Amino acid sequence: MKHITDYLEKEQMQTILTCAQTCSSRDYLILRILWCSGIRVSELLSIRPQDMEPRNQVVNVTKAKGNKQRRVLLDLETLDMLSTYVLDMNIPVERPVFPFSRVWIWQMVKKYARMAGLPDTIHPHTFRHSFAIHLVRSGLDLRRLQQLLGHSDLNTTQVYLKFKDEDLREGYNKVEF
Repeated sequence: MKHITDYLEKEQMQTILTCAQTCSSRDYLILRILWCSGIRVSELLSIRPQDMEPRNQVVNVTKAKGNKQRRVLLDLETLDMLSTYVLDMNIPVERPVFPFSRVWIWQMVKKYARMAGLPDTIHPHTFRHSFAIHLVRSGLDLRRLQQLLGHSDLNTTQVYLKFKDEDLREGYNKVEF
């Protein structure tokens, strides 16, 4: 089984988000969406205002990996920020909310990782890995994680079950003998 090593701890994620928040509300929103949803960059870049369902806390991704469609959950605070951004920027309902390239997103992530003093190995997909690891550590079962990540094969999702020693120890210590 492949071992996921490129993820950020919750505190590190908070540091990078804080750096972005002090510089740009748009960049902060983008990073927050990546962290709070586990969405792929290509999916993020395809979001249009008409894809948002704030009442259901969902963003419909019409161009997911493999030309599939999927529904991505997003917390209310982030969805409110996204809705406000769309209104403030007067984005037409059929246009992408973030009309940037994958390279631009990659460079933006690198910029804030450097500002936060994090390793140079951080990239946009690190946010997806961090999201998945955080959910597994919080007790989410593998099948639900598979659906949240949009994986068609459960074997793809099980890489997130490889734990560090301290994660194993923490779980072990919760058990009463």
